[in-house]
Amino acid sequence: MTNEIFVILAGLLASRLLFCRFPLLGRRKVEVQVPKLSIIIPARNEAKNLALLLADLKEQSLPVYEIICVDDASSDSTAAVAASFGVRLITLREKPEGWTGKSWACHNGADAAGGDVLLFLDADVRLGREGISRLLCAYEDNGCTISVQPYHIMEENYERLSMFFNMVEIAATGLGLPCKSRKTGLFGPVILMSRFDYHGFGGHESIKGSIIDDMAIGSRLKSLGIPFRLFLGDRDISFRMYAGGIRDLMHGWTKNQSAGAMKTPPDIFFMVFLWITACTSVPIQLLRAAAEGDLTWLAAYSALYLVWMLELRRIAVRIGSFGTGDIIMYPVHLVFYLWIFALSAVKRIFRLKVTWKEREIRLEK
Repeated sequence: MTNEIFVILAGLLASRLLFCRFPLLGRRKVEVQVPKLSIIIPARNEAKNLALLLADLKEQSLPVYEIICVDDASSDSTAAVAASFGVRLITLREKPEGWTGKSWACHNGADAAGGDVLLFLDADVRLGREGISRLLCAYEDNGCTISVQPYHIMEENYERLSMFFNMVEIAATGLGLPCKSRKTGLFGPVILMSRFDYHGFGGHESIKGSIIDDMAIGSRLKSLGIPFRLFLGDRDISFRMYAGGIRDLMHGWTKNQSAGAMKTPPDIFFMVFLWITACTSVPIQLLRAAAEGDLTWLAAYSALYLVWMLELRRIAVRIGSFGTGDIIMYPVHLVFYLWIFALSAVKRIFRLKVTWKEREIRLEK
């Protein structure tokens, strides 16, 4: 079992590198004139989430120039909810050939926006009263595009199955690496950028067919030398993902897992692979030692299981409301992650479709 021990220790090292930093937004007040901020919310069948987000936006400590909700051919009351809050509503019918729904909605919202700074928000994002202020402070401090992975708040047990997906998503962007220049993509739920930079990378039209638009935009920015910074959210910038049930969660993660892996740089992909392999190896070897009655190795792998629990807890508490039970039973979450990843890979290889928001999506090559 010496080789397995080496892999596990190498995985721990990879984990420390992938999750070395947890950059958060600051809390100071905006010190310059508040820019004309246009908030763009692409929404398809998001009536419930949209009502919560728009209520949050009405309570912000800083004024917002305009809020634009783009109703992407919803079959629920999304448009009525937007109208009830008095925000600007753009209603779209079916998207043109070659576009993904979200990119088409964001493109139309950006075209209609009159602000100097654009903030793209997913409808399931929740904002504390200082949420917009903290985003603009980060934008002011860094002078470049800002993107935030919201803090994941969960209400139902099935939602906790997102633990490894959340971790891998953060690792794949390079957010936590010691070298800040290794960032590879943005976080789709929250993207704040100047109108100049938006048109500088070609806008959503330049990535119109990409399912994982955040990675595609990050790649475009990086290739053009346009800087951006990544942050983790907290209770001021949070979200509740896939509140529609476990099928919603499965479809949501299936549509972008394998495609995201293919767009991850080889060195980061290797570290993530090593990290996942080590996480998987510990419980397998622990069960093997127990089955063989080998008390020495049983004690060794029990200790390593505890070490991995502590390491995963260090990461999990920074990214969502995951509890002790999630950490103790992490193999359950890991098996679910590996199953969905394999399903995504199969669908991608054979160009099968995934149903998402009542649309059929063919996964990217």
